[in-house]
Amino acid sequence: MDRLGQKRVVVTADDLGLSLRINSGIFESHRAGVVTAAALLVNAPATKDAIEVSREFPALQIGLHLGIVEGYSLVCKSSILDPDRYFGDERHCLHRNWQNFLKYYFTGRIKLSDLRDEFEAQIQCFLQYFPSIPFLNGTQHLHLLPGVNQIVLDLCEKYEIPWVRSPSRILREDFRFPKSLIAIPYRALGVAFARMALKRGIKTPDFFGGFVSGGCMNEKKLLRLFDHLPSGFTEIMIHPGFDDSQLRGNLPWAYRNFDWQGEMAAARSPNVMTFLKSSNILLSTFN
Repeated sequence: MDRLGQKRVVVTADDLGLSLRINSGIFESHRAGVVTAAALLVNAPATKDAIEVSREFPALQIGLHLGIVEGYSLVCKSSILDPDRYFGDERHCLHRNWQNFLKYYFTGRIKLSDLRDEFEAQIQCFLQYFPSIPFLNGTQHLHLLPGVNQIVLDLCEKYEIPWVRSPSRILREDFRFPKSLIAIPYRALGVAFARMALKRGIKTPDFFGGFVSGGCMNEKKLLRLFDHLPSGFTEIMIHPGFDDSQLRGNLPWAYRNFDWQGEMAAARSPNVMTFLKSSNILLSTFN
């Protein structure tokens, strides 16, 4: 917890690299809004664009959004691959969503060695373009799963990644089915993961917001999170972007009901910016 009751918050935009329109929305949400960090997919259709444009925004902290599902595979090991090459080209893809992944995970068909190879390939790819990885999180928070969590922490130690996401203390949001129910086991997984990370000297934020409102964050919900922010260091996750019908069509199971532009509007809201200026909240990065 920060001293003197300081409320410090990093607003992380996930899915940088997913598409050109998502990239543009994330950079705009940083330029004219509250986004201070972006989690980059190195295995997505617009990764190269994201890396190039990020040079124009040196104040935006870029970390790694570890692709566990919903992205290309860099190593193409069979147990982590989806039979559908869902981006519409010939590159092999990871399992399409968390439901498919969990089905294979719980039936023992995911080889953890394949996952380790995939994760390490993504880390090494990131480090080809950036000097270090300031923070890491995983798609659909699947890095919290037993066995997977051990691999992630091993690699954080190996590559000196100081911060990881852990929704151990999830901020209260309006009830939303099924996300509010899914938050219960994820909170338990987050508590265990945060303890494991602490023993290794790897840091996690004190609090986490945006879990329940993922894909539908708006000005009202974001203002409520800021208004009830506890003292300490909080990460708020959002998904801003310009609407992308092609991406919605390629991955309907993930983005059928996503409101990227609504989240971008919340991040750029004058009311949100005014509230932050008049409050005891410090917009920060993972530094």
